[in-house]
Amino acid sequence: MKKTVIQPPDVAAPVAPYSTAIRVHAAGSLLFVAGVVSSDVFGTLVNSGDILGQTRQIIKNLTSIVQEAGGTPASVVKTTTYVASDAMKAFFATNAFREFLGAFSSPADTLVGVASLVGSEQGQLIEIDAIAVLE
Repeated sequence: MKKTVIQPPDVAAPVAPYSTAIRVHAAGSLLFVAGVVSSDVFGTLVNSGDILGQTRQIIKNLTSIVQEAGGTPASVVKTTTYVASDAMKAFFATNAFREFLGAFSSPADTLVGVASLVGSEQGQLIEIDAIAVLE
């Protein structure tokens, strides 16, 4: 798979390490990953209330999903990141945003602040869905 980052000269470049757009040149298939949360193999929330710890667990879970489908972290071309609004400041302060995007080779990303997530009452602060291109 060949990926080309699209960054028009008349559009402001992203301030974080995500891509404005990615063109994929591939004869492969698409993998659509539902929202991934910071749970262990038993479905138990890990790192309750810890945005950096949850982000790292999501990176681990998302990597496993993509690899099980035959891809690599670089196969991820688009993500949508949902962060509880009251955790948004910590998401940037801990550098979780850059760590997440770097783990997946700077996919095109949309960041959305939300009032709550499934599991918010247990301390869930972040959820990420993804699209990957598999060869």
